[in-house]
Amino acid sequence: MTAAELGTLPPLQALRHSASLPLSDFRLAMRRLTGAVTLVATHDGQTLAGLTATAVTSFSAEPARLLACVNLKGSTFRAIAESRRMSVNLLAYRHLDLAQQFGGAPTPQAQRFEPGRWGTLATGAPVLLDALAVFDCVVDEMMVAHSHAAMIGEIKAVLLSPRNEAPLLYSDGQYTTLADLGETA
Repeated sequence: MTAAELGTLPPLQALRHSASLPLSDFRLAMRRLTGAVTLVATHDGQTLAGLTATAVTSFSAEPARLLACVNLKGSTFRAIAESRRMSVNLLAYRHLDLAQQFGGAPTPQAQRFEPGRWGTLATGAPVLLDALAVFDCVVDEMMVAHSHAAMIGEIKAVLLSPRNEAPLLYSDGQYTTLADLGETA
């Protein structure tokens, strides 16, 4: 395909003022985006807070930074905004129960941290000691847009599991993991 075959672009102003995509269409399309499951956790000096997140990605290698999107309405956002530190804990498939506990179950924040082995690294944020990988971050920037904040975390320490395990993934509205590529259907 060439640029000529695509034709002319619609005016940007018209696109900005056109109707937004219906929420149901957005949700259906985003369900197809498979993501690694993480726990984003913090401690503001008094309260532990955390949530299950798939909206996490690398941001830059030099300096080492990642990006995590957090809902503004939750107590985890408020605690991260106050403490300016967070951990991002990459979960293995065996952490499914923990992901569900942090992912919207009506569990008080402090009780979410009762299962699992928790500790701290450089920033004092709680880290899941047996996660596949842990990124311990100071929040460098927060960009608020609509319902969420994009948190850019400067990674101060990492902890890597010595075990090679299947990651916990979220796809099409359910938790899953990778199939062994050597298996046949």
